[in-house]
Amino acid sequence: MSRARTYWLLLTGAVIFSGCGQQSDRWKAQRPTVAPASGTVTFEGLPLEGAVVVFQPTAPDGIGASALTDSDGKFELKTFPPESGAVPGSYSVVIMKTDAEDQPSEDAAPVMVKSLIPIKYSIAAKSGLVADIPPSGLENISFDLKE
Repeated sequence: MSRARTYWLLLTGAVIFSGCGQQSDRWKAQRPTVAPASGTVTFEGLPLEGAVVVFQPTAPDGIGASALTDSDGKFELKTFPPESGAVPGSYSVVIMKTDAEDQPSEDAAPVMVKSLIPIKYSIAAKSGLVADIPPSGLENISFDLKE
């Protein structure tokens, strides 16, 4: 499994299911309705593959969604994986693309994480990226990141 995919899976679990165990049927029946939400991420006009896209709700009681971009920079948000969709609402968006570099060590090899895009895109307050998902969904979200 690639490091980007591993990172995405860990991030998805931490953001969406923090503190939760296996979902019960009761929880599934009570969870909010989601709408289709997908789009494309490019960096300097080129598709950004392997980037983690996280939609953080602006409402204090909102539920986030995340995705991993494919080789064409396309993503499909998931709030309750493996099912697709995002809860309608307003979001701040962060996008991360990293390359972990193993550092030599005699004991355990620590990992240095290097951002492959400007770090501002990984901080909600600095990214400048926002999105509104209507109840009908939004399937053409586009983010063109610049150096």
